[in-house]
Amino acid sequence: MIAAGGYRTSPGFVERGLKRLTEMRDGANRWRVFPYWYALLALAEMESKAAVAELRYAAPLLERSVKRPPRAGAYAQRRQALAERVLARL
Repeated sequence: MIAAGGYRTSPGFVERGLKRLTEMRDGANRWRVFPYWYALLALAEMESKAAVAELRYAAPLLERSVKRPPRAGAYAQRRQALAERVLARL
């Protein structure tokens, strides 16, 4: 996603974004301002230690999400698949 926007040429762009994400933690395994599932999707595509740390921060909420019965609908199924993929990575 970030690569599609041409941000690879901007030194430190991703690192600054991850630092800001860390600053925006809400204490409930989410981030203020950033849409939760979009942030997770972006983090799932990154390889940095900071991205993995943010995924670990979100893990308790993802674990609860995976334990719930599956919901109907394409978006719910995509969120479920993302949660499972992130947890498998950790």
